[in-house]
Amino acid sequence: MFRAPPNVEAWNDREFDRYNNSSGSQYPARVASTESLVANTSYVEIFAINPSTVVHDGSQTTQYVRSNGTVRTIGSYNGSALGCANKTTNDSCIVESASVNTVGLYANGTRQDTATSPTAELQYRNLTGPTMLSVRLSLSVTVNQTADNGESNTTTYNRTLRDSRQVTAYEVTASDATVSLANHRNSTGVSLSMPRLWRSVAFETGDVVYSRWRFYTRSPPGWVQWNTSAGTNVSSTQRVRPLQVHAIPARRGPLANLDQHSLATDAQFFEVGDDYERIQRDFVVSYRKGPEANKAGLPVDVRLNQSATHTRTERFTLRANDSHPQSAYRSPTVRSIVRGDTTESRLSASTVVDAYPANMSATVVNRTTNGTTLSVTVRSTRGYPVDFGNVTATAGNSTRTHTLGPGERGTFTITMPERGLDQVILTYQPKYYWWEQGNPAVSGIVATERTTTVEWLGSSIPQFTDIVDLVVVTVLWFLPLGLLLYGFDVWTNGRLLGIYSA
Repeated sequence: MFRAPPNVEAWNDREFDRYNNSSGSQYPARVASTESLVANTSYVEIFAINPSTVVHDGSQTTQYVRSNGTVRTIGSYNGSALGCANKTTNDSCIVESASVNTVGLYANGTRQDTATSPTAELQYRNLTGPTMLSVRLSLSVTVNQTADNGESNTTTYNRTLRDSRQVTAYEVTASDATVSLANHRNSTGVSLSMPRLWRSVAFETGDVVYSRWRFYTRSPPGWVQWNTSAGTNVSSTQRVRPLQVHAIPARRGPLANLDQHSLATDAQFFEVGDDYERIQRDFVVSYRKGPEANKAGLPVDVRLNQSATHTRTERFTLRANDSHPQSAYRSPTVRSIVRGDTTESRLSASTVVDAYPANMSATVVNRTTNGTTLSVTVRSTRGYPVDFGNVTATAGNSTRTHTLGPGERGTFTITMPERGLDQVILTYQPKYYWWEQGNPAVSGIVATERTTTVEWLGSSIPQFTDIVDLVVVTVLWFLPLGLLLYGFDVWTNGRLLGIYSA
């Protein structure tokens, strides 16, 4: 299994040349025999379309090609006569000549290129979307018919043979892939939006992110067995067969640098900032899973490792250390699943924001038999209040969510139905992500996802137990001092404090 579409053109070129150099009339078993009185062993077949990739999506397959490409065809035009047209008793017919009028390549009925031999290399240009590529071989076959009395006449028959393939033209463009940048602690944050059929993203630093697609090669059905015009099988050394590139969704999400630095975890979409010091990696990718689908079906003779399910991931983020300038991440090279199809993505916004995990704290402001009321504060790392997004508080089996508003200045109260509360888990979810710079909440400093555990909550209102503790501590401090002073007063016969009198 490959991470990039293999270069099958070299194989197909070699097989194509072998067919050109072969002798005799031979054809693949996939060719349907014609029932025509003439040209019954002539045929034309699309041998290969380059470059192309057959994509497996569930039980469906689609052959994707580039907008400009090549179609290689093979064929034969020997001509033969099964019998005579308007035959009378003892008439005999022989083929005097067979010639090619033209070989044409058509895209949705529009001619793209022509040749004079059925074994040809034809070019197509500017295809868009679903396209029917077809090859037409126009033949002229001259037949000599001789009667019993020796009279003969010649007749020229015109025949058109066809072969076709349904393809979809696809090319990734600069507008399909966008990039947003952010300062994130001592690193660069990069958010990328990719087209569905992206294969890899490469940066000037040498770092590469790979998509879920994996590739293998296989010959289309019908090319293993070959026949001759005499009805015999062709030896294996004389057979030729093309190779096609196939793509299957083999994984759950993008991978960085050959699997070494990837965090494919749920709901950790840029929350990796919390763990960055622990991870200590130079290049980390995180993503949020999309809808799951079952693995693609494969032919019985193809055995490849693939996940039982896969997810489509067209948005992911990465963090890179500050050993490279931000400019190295502005215009990465995006490659699609069709070999040779590349483009440079572009910044979706010129502004580079500061994106940091939100800082959250909580204190107890009231305890009742019905629960505990907390005062929660949400600030950016720079100390500015966070005015947008949701904060979810979890304590025990209870969960409460609060939506931040601009008038709150990042501080609000929330009541948990837990009286003996000694810790709470706070999770901040932004209303807008930092790369959505068209939204009002996305300014120069943006808070990102974060989960914080606040333990042994303090209270701004003293509780009864706290008051009792204060009284006990006060008595324990001042009782010995009072006894000591009274002792001195007794010793001085009341002259020190005037309390004791003999």
